[in-house]
Amino acid sequence: MSFDRTARRTYRRWRLPLDRVALALMAGLLVLAALLVLLGDHAGARVQQFSWQERSVGAENVAFTLTFTRPMDPDSVEANLQITPDLPGRISWAGRRLAYTLDAPIPYGESYAVTVPEARDRFADADDEMQFEPFEGNFQSRDRAIAYIGSEGAEAGRLMLSNFSQEAAAVPLTSPDWQVLDFEPYPLGDRLLFSAISAIEGDPATAPPAAELYAVATGLAPLPPEDTVNSDRTVSFAPGEMGAVTPILGSNGYQNLAFDLSPDGQTIVVQRVNQANPADFGPWVITEDNAPRPLDTEPGGEFLIGPDSASLLMLQGQGTAVIPLDPDASATATAEPLDFLPEFGRVFDITSDGTAAAMVNFNQNDPERRFVETLVLVTSQGEETELLDATGSIISAEFDPTDRILYVLASDLLPSEEYQEQPFLAAIALTDEPQPLRLLNFPPQARVSMDVSPDGLAAILAVALSPDDNPANERVQTVLLPLFQTTEQRLAGVPTVTEPNILSLAGQQPTWLP
Repeated sequence: MSFDRTARRTYRRWRLPLDRVALALMAGLLVLAALLVLLGDHAGARVQQFSWQERSVGAENVAFTLTFTRPMDPDSVEANLQITPDLPGRISWAGRRLAYTLDAPIPYGESYAVTVPEARDRFADADDEMQFEPFEGNFQSRDRAIAYIGSEGAEAGRLMLSNFSQEAAAVPLTSPDWQVLDFEPYPLGDRLLFSAISAIEGDPATAPPAAELYAVATGLAPLPPEDTVNSDRTVSFAPGEMGAVTPILGSNGYQNLAFDLSPDGQTIVVQRVNQANPADFGPWVITEDNAPRPLDTEPGGEFLIGPDSASLLMLQGQGTAVIPLDPDASATATAEPLDFLPEFGRVFDITSDGTAAAMVNFNQNDPERRFVETLVLVTSQGEETELLDATGSIISAEFDPTDRILYVLASDLLPSEEYQEQPFLAAIALTDEPQPLRLLNFPPQARVSMDVSPDGLAAILAVALSPDDNPANERVQTVLLPLFQTTEQRLAGVPTVTEPNILSLAGQQPTWLP
């Protein structure tokens, strides 16, 4: 009798409307599950994420990724992947992710489209009608722009910016109240670090001008891919609009001389001299959110921060010392050299991976070559390769972005009764048997500076020449020199002699923005 009452209560409960709805839903889900098992998942495959979508890409960005919603047939994707304009590269896979690695740094000043109009799921049958959602992504490379110190008219002494990609006239970044002495761009080109003195007239005998360090916004606002934002190269974008200036280091009783900015943009090293005690001089280290501190090491000459942003290469005595920038994170610790390279009196540049450096040997220990300067490639393993002998001087040397070519400004002594040097530009392919290739000769006694573009496609040069050897009458000409004529030459690392373009800019130290 009890069993019958329980059965009746259960029967009445299942007759409630809400119970009937729940039972119907469960039945429907069971039917759908059965259909999925029998027929398979026919959801179309698509690109889920494109790592460079709507981003501004620089030379340090070497690969982008496409992440798909389903495992894909690699051949079908690779056959349909299109990049416009063309960017030669190679493809690799990791599960549902495709990585495209560029063969050379991306050309600046271009807009690109990446499309995959069709592709197939890896598990799709040959007669399967499963659809792929066509993909189109867009990105651009950074603007092709340079900064320089004006040398004529209203631009004289001012920090100038010329953006070739915008085809706009050069604009000043600093006021005429400052005389800019030197500058360096931050890693993303959003800021420039510069030293300047007051250009307001005064009495230099009673109050000699002292250089101070500042950062100025360029007005460029790159939006790098997330893999750059999250890397060690991250730098904060400059506050404010173009021309906004942030003080970095005052004089405070010191003369601020040469300086260098680390590759990650986080550390500055500046050579300082105590105005009240000239014997008190040496490098100081400036890092974000920390007070400037002297680097306790032997006094030295020219210096360069290494690509690791943690070491300093500095001329000391008869060679070059490698000094840690943060010994035990203590301002009182002595920076003992990590290494010492005798005989090399100057370091021009270091490869991006830190495995080799371009240095100069003045041959002081070789009587037969005492008046010859030799450019030497020195590796981290201690191997030395002589690259170029100059009877005049070696002015500068710079690795291209791929570290496969070294561009050199040097000079030869002309055979005449009057001492004259003729500068020239040479390219040295760093092969097993490197041979200098002369690209351009300059007029005798010209002062020349050079900077290779971050994409490696061109060099910008400033050629200063005085017709009567009077510095007051010196005129500066800015030259744009294309370095390759075809993509094949660029990929092979073989620069070609091309016709230089004379620009309507006149300024010192033209420098490409990264």
